[in-house]
Amino acid sequence: MTATNLFDAFSATVARHPDRDAFRCGDDSWTYSTWQRRADDFRMAYRRAGVVRGDRVLIWMSNSVQIAAAIVGAWAEDAIPALMDAACRAPQLENAVRTAAPRLVVRAASTALPPGAAVGALLVAEDVPPASLDSQTRSLSLPTDPASIVFTSGSTGQPKGVVQSHGNLIRACGAVASYLGVREDDVLLCPVPWSFDYGYGQLLSTAILGVTQVIPPAFTPFGICEALERHRPTVLAGLPALFTYLMGGMSPILGTDRSPVRLITNTGGQVPAPVLRSLRDAFPQATVVLNYGLTETYRSCYVPQGVPDRPGLIGRPIPGADVVIVREDGSLADEGEEGEIVHRGDYVCLGYWNDPEATARSVRPDPLLPAGTPFPGRAVYTGDYGYRDADGFVVYRGRRDHLLKSMGIRVSPGEIEHLLYESGLVELAAVFGRPHELLGHEVWAAVTFKAGVTDGRARLTRYARDVMTPAMLPRRYLYKDAMPRTTTGKIDYPALRAEADALAAG
Repeated sequence: MTATNLFDAFSATVARHPDRDAFRCGDDSWTYSTWQRRADDFRMAYRRAGVVRGDRVLIWMSNSVQIAAAIVGAWAEDAIPALMDAACRAPQLENAVRTAAPRLVVRAASTALPPGAAVGALLVAEDVPPASLDSQTRSLSLPTDPASIVFTSGSTGQPKGVVQSHGNLIRACGAVASYLGVREDDVLLCPVPWSFDYGYGQLLSTAILGVTQVIPPAFTPFGICEALERHRPTVLAGLPALFTYLMGGMSPILGTDRSPVRLITNTGGQVPAPVLRSLRDAFPQATVVLNYGLTETYRSCYVPQGVPDRPGLIGRPIPGADVVIVREDGSLADEGEEGEIVHRGDYVCLGYWNDPEATARSVRPDPLLPAGTPFPGRAVYTGDYGYRDADGFVVYRGRRDHLLKSMGIRVSPGEIEHLLYESGLVELAAVFGRPHELLGHEVWAAVTFKAGVTDGRARLTRYARDVMTPAMLPRRYLYKDAMPRTTTGKIDYPALRAEADALAAG
């Protein structure tokens, strides 16, 4: 791809496929030329609002053709779209406004301001009038200029605004499409908010590659199955929580025509092993490619088709990137030795908007470049811990701040979660620790049971004692009807820890 920036890349796609459907939702569809015209409307609205090059436009909406046009309109004006999902709460919205200091906040008419939220100048997307602009005008943004701000999920603390450049996103989109085998004639179903980095990547696939995207009526098993039946997508992209619900007992997936799907892909954490097996059984004709990455790196690793599943496996680096394991002193770890996972090479973010301290902690000089190199390079220190196995694959052990030391032994919450899923009793599991004066960390497990499970608490306790070492064994359980979620659909671990703290204190 030779486009200088995302607006030029989008314009080239429109020129190739003006009458192809860009989006489908229910009975409605929008072509690329329609998308471009609506983006021109937003472009003029931004000009009238005083938006200039480098200004941030906070786009606070759910997936729709309106948000897609609002994003492209910002690129066209050399502004920087900052993305927030409509489901976010007042604290997250206000944090985004403080961080990005946007010239303008764009929202849908149906999105009400959270009580007490202060956001500044507002633009209602549906009120943006038609405009007459020359769509051939080129954006001035360079490949190294900031292209967007996507906020982290907040699952490990206050959300931070990750800044990626135009060039990074164009190259990363092409690299991912290459190893996944995505084709221009694919139809993509991605029930993930575009404000989440993985969902945003799927929107980029539509904008840059020309892949038609299906917007489901709801991000639920019923909404997904309706979209599968109606639009017959060839690619299904999702998150572990989504696949867990899709393969759950109340889902209509097994009565849905799944035959057109040829590729299933994910990111956002490990798919529980029983869910992954059910997914492969339900879609026997589809290639399943599992991915690992952070908002800061777009994508880092993938597990090639045919590699046997095992807990924590995140695979090999994607084209254009390298992933290494480093010790605390910055030296390379040996094979099988645990250390921090570091992403080097392409797709490294520019940093966190308006947060130089956090940027300095995460984006550091490349540990593999020799001393004296004029430009020390840049690498993302992920905060994830793992090791490289004998086959050269990276195996994930857990977040640096989530790994537990129980009874003097380091244990991985992910491994405990894997064993809980293997019980066949739980729909969802989340393991974390609390400081304990004797144990070091006391292991807690929050679980939701599968529909129809009886006597689940006693059965799960007996099972855990049979399969886990004493250091891994959960000492306390939180039995949940539903797990708390972040706005991106991930399990909200801070909320669970707060609940555990309250119980322990009471």
